[in-house]
This record gives sequence, structure tokens and C-alpha cells, in this order.
Amino acid sequence: MNNLISLKNTEHINILNKINDFNDPQRIYIPINFLEKNIKIKEYVYKNTYFKNYVSSVSGSVSGVEQLIFNKINSDCVVIDNDYKENINSRNKKIKINSKKELLELLEKYKLDSILRKILNLKNIDNLVICSIDEEYYSVKEFIILVNNYREILDTIDLLKKIFLVNDALIVTKNTDFNSIKNVKSIIGTYPDIKITLAPDKYLIGHKEFLCKYLNVLEDDTLILKTSDIWKIYSILNGKDINSTIITISGNAIEKCLIINTKLGVSLKELLKKFVNITSLDYEIYINGFMQGYKINKNDDLVINDNIDYIVINKIVFKETLECINCGACNKICPYNINIKKCYENKLFSKKCNGCGLCNYICPANINLKEIVMSD
Repeated sequence: MNNLISLKNTEHINILNKINDFNDPQRIYIPINFLEKNIKIKEYVYKNTYFKNYVSSVSGSVSGVEQLIFNKINSDCVVIDNDYKENINSRNKKIKINSKKELLELLEKYKLDSILRKILNLKNIDNLVICSIDEEYYSVKEFIILVNNYREILDTIDLLKKIFLVNDALIVTKNTDFNSIKNVKSIIGTYPDIKITLAPDKYLIGHKEFLCKYLNVLEDDTLILKTSDIWKIYSILNGKDINSTIITISGNAIEKCLIINTKLGVSLKELLKKFVNITSLDYEIYINGFMQGYKINKNDDLVINDNIDYIVINKIVFKETLECINCGACNKICPYNINIKKCYENKLFSKKCNGCGLCNYICPANINLKEIVMSD
């Protein structure tokens, strides 16, 4: 794997450590393929009702079906009109767990499949690493969760350390965040088996394979959990909701950059209308950033779900696509050592491609190389 690089901070990002809450959407949307049963018009749905891997973040009545985008796909979605009463069928209770088995059962019960897979994919867990670095370069979700909930995060890490029978746990954040974690540093001395290390501010350092290489630990016995994973576990153990997510919104077509804690299932259009002042008529929207994300039409609407961390709203700038000039920059920058030029010339995809977007970033001819190389 090649050395990682620092990206140019040219995306007009100036994000303050302030979270805006979106707790009162008019309605939410649940894709029909996530429903466990056929629900009828006017049927009442309680907040925290589970539909397979999706949960209702509000209470209210079903008012119909609309088509929105869910994970890049146009999906028919059941519409639940918010009654703003936050009615819950049964209150979540605090839970105590003492073993790995109890933790796995809890994750399965609450449909936290992504965390469950991380644990089950490892035969042995010798290292516990908590990563507060987002995979997308300009997103700050993981770090914001850490600095706003550091006591709860540390308590939960301490519990997991005992459950997994590891001697130490490590929190990793970027070295540019050093001055922002003073509260964490001030109390971490009371957790002698939890350490903090500062990683270089390089793109992809938040991905497991590159983080393990930097820390000089083996992937096969290192459990890397995101700060957001720890927060979900804490929330379940303490009877709190897990039906919201934090989103970074930035770009040069908006008045100011924002961090929003929003309920899951809301419409992107409703969220933008309430919080974002778009200053340009001609703009484009990228979901999960330029590098690893995808572009949607500004008139498209999508359902906010737990897979969305970062939204960019930028003025449209036309860049002409030219013929390949055979500079070889794409091959040199690829962290997975893929022969990008060969893939481009032969219209081949590579199973090794992780969609990092560095080939697009570096290409002087503005060729969308990732679209060709990345396998679906």
C-alpha cells in the first residue's frame, strides 16, 4: 500500500463544534423492503418500532406511500406523519452485560449488524482500537461524538475492554484535533488502561487496513470500532434512543457549514429547508463527500439513514474531460496498487478497489476513473 496523502482543504469547510438538533420532522419514511408486515393507511406506529433493520424515529400515523432515494436506489417508502408526542410502546431499560456472548445477543436484538460483523469476523481480539477519524476526509461525525460525549465513551470502552479481556484500549484521533480534546485528556488519567494516540492528518487513515498499518498491529486480531459504534452501545445499555445520526454539511454553495443531529428516516429536502441557506441557483449535492460518495440531482430527495455521514453542496463548475495524457499519476497515487491506467484503457473493474476516489482527485484530464475501476 502506498503512502497516504493530505488533501487540499479547498472545500470551504469551517465547521464549529456546535450541534444543531432536528428532532421535529413533519414526517419520516421507511422503505417498504424494510417492513416486516403490511401496514395500512392511518395505522398508528409507535416511536422505536422496528421494521427488520429499520426503526421508526417518531410516533404517528401512516399517511401513504411515496418514492424517495434510499442508498442510491429509488424506493417506495411508507410515510409516517409525526404526531410530535414521542409515544413509545415500552420504555427502554438500562441493561447490564458481563460477557462477549451477552454483548453479541444485544447487538443482534437491536439490529446493529455492522458492529456485530466486526466482532464476529475476528477469531481472536488482542487489540481494541476506537477510531474517532471519519473515513471521508472532510466529515467530522466521529470526532464530534467523542468530544461531546467523552465520559460516556470512556466508560463504555472500559466495559468493552473487560468483556473482550484485553489489557489496553486505544483511542485514535487526528493530530490536528489535539487542542480540541482537552476534556478527554483531562480525565483519561482515571482510566489507566485507555490511551490516546494522534494519527497523521492523512486521507484514508480512518480505514481499518491503513490504521492497523500505522499502529503496527495485525488486522486479524484487532477490533476497530468507530466512536459512533461505542455511542450506540452506550445508548442501548442506558435505555437511550438509537434512532438518530450526525451529519456534516459543507460546501461553497451554502451560507455556513453545519453539524446536524437528525432523526433517521427524514427527508433530505426537509432537513435542508430547515437548516441550510443555499446561496446559488446552480448547485450539486454529493452524498458522503467528493472522494467516496456519489452525486444526486438537486431535485432528488433521499431518506436520511445511518449510512449517510457527510453532505456537500457546491456550485456547479464545468470541467472538461480530456483524453488521457499517460502521466501515470493515477497508478502512483492508488493506495491499493491497482493499475488504474490499464483498467481505464480496457474498461475493467478491480476487486481491490475500495472507491477512495484518489484517482479522480489526481487526474489532470478530469476522467472519472473511479466509475470504471470500482466494482459494484
